[in-house]
Amino acid sequence: MEVASYLKVSESTLSRWRSAETGPPFIKLGGIARYRLEAIDEWLQNLEPHHGPPN
Repeated sequence: MEVASYLKVSESTLSRWRSAETGPPFIKLGGIARYRLEAIDEWLQNLEPHHGPPN
C-alpha cells in the first residue's frame, strides 16, 4: 500500500512531514522509510478533535 495515497497527500508532503517529525511514525530500513498501517491509523485517530462531555 502506498502511504501517500492512503492519506491522500503527495509524496513530497509525506517527506516534509518526516523531516518535521509531524507525520505518522515510521521506521527506516536500509535508508527507506517504512510505515505500519496500525501506526498510521493510530496517528490519524490522535489528530481527531476530542470533545468532552457537555457543560
